[in-house]
Amino acid sequence: MNKQKDTYRTSSLHLGATLDCLGYTIVELDRTDPSRVVFCFDGEKHGLEEAVQGFWDGSLRLPPATLFTHEKNLKSRIYNDQL
Repeated sequence: MNKQKDTYRTSSLHLGATLDCLGYTIVELDRTDPSRVVFCFDGEKHGLEEAVQGFWDGSLRLPPATLFTHEKNLKSRIYNDQL
């Protein structure tokens, strides 16, 4: 994970799904490395760093079914964008 320009980047599917669930916008799926996809989020949106910190320290709480749906949607987006 890193912050580059005005974009927050992560290759973690779970973190990507969490941020997507919270309403953060995915601006790009970076496929530079063929073995993984990097989710690029709009880094300017308020509260992004706090959401990431909450994910890693376990203080963030989301409904499991909602999170699962966002994870499933991200997986579909990864595989459908490859076609």
